[in-house]
Amino acid sequence: EGQDIAGKHYYRPTSPKYVEKYAKQFPKVNLFKIDDVFGGWQKAQKEHFSDGGTFDQIYNKQ
Repeated sequence: EGQDIAGKHYYRPTSPKYVEKYAKQFPKVNLFKIDDVFGGWQKAQKEHFSDGGTFDQIYNKQ
């Protein structure tokens, strides 16, 4: 039910049933899992979003 509500409000659902139902309102993109690409949320948080992480380096250059 939550996935259906999300789709109705233009948030991309992840449940296969609702991905298909709302497919027309979202462009096709290659989705990935954080564990597969970045080694999990804990590692990604530390590397990319902690003080001095990737986000800070990009944001501070502007």
